[in-house]
Order: sequence, then structure tokens, then C-alpha cells
Amino acid sequence: MKKIVLLILMMSSLVFAQSYQEFAAKYKYETDYAQALKRAKAEKKNLLMVQVSNYCPWCRKLEKKVLARDSVNKEIQKNYVPLIINREEGKLDKRFATPIVPVTYIINYKDDTSFQTIRGYQAKEDFLHNLKKL
Repeated sequence: MKKIVLLILMMSSLVFAQSYQEFAAKYKYETDYAQALKRAKAEKKNLLMVQVSNYCPWCRKLEKKVLARDSVNKEIQKNYVPLIINREEGKLDKRFATPIVPVTYIINYKDDTSFQTIRGYQAKEDFLHNLKKL
């Protein structure tokens, strides 16, 4: 029985891990911090980094109900270099370590410092409001 439960957990982990990568490909988000920062510097745009995890239903909700909306995605693509990172893959700088997901950081492309943090899930209108007030 333990082996079956372990197998189910491993399979669901793969499904969730792929879902953020599929989201990234579909909506043109980077998945590598260094590459995204390099692009941000070249385009002179700040970086919008969304941190998610495998077992987070609020992360999936943010992806599907907020970030995937045309109005939100257009605003993000116009003003930022978007990046989505799965914190469980271990490719994240320690300064962004947080027990809360989803979390969105706005990072200055000039000096690689975070100057805005949006913690948790926010409805589309609230998320857009926070992006536009910067």
C-alpha cells in the first residue's frame, strides 16, 4: 500500500511539474532566472518572477484565472520579462526563499534587486492594479 501511495505522489508531482512548464511555453514565460535577467537587461524591462510549487492549488488558480487572462498577459508582456519558477526544483536564489506560494516578485533589471512583492493569490483586478501602480 505504501508503494502505491508513493507511486501516486511521484506521478502527480510529474504532472504538476510539467504544468508550469507548459504554462511557461504557452504564455512566453522564461523558466531560468539567469536567462530571464539577461533578457530583461537587453530589453530594459523589469523582471516579473512568479514562484510556484508542485502541490499548490493557489498556484494553479493564479496561473489559470489570472496570468492566463489576455488583459493580464498583455500587461505583463508589454512591461516585464515574465519568469515562472518552481521552487521545488531547487534552482532558486536563497534570497527568494519563502514558505508562501504563489509569490510574485518585481525585480529591477539594472541591479537585480526585488522592489515589489505580491504574496499569495490575488484576483485578476487586484493583480492588475498592483502591476499598474508601479
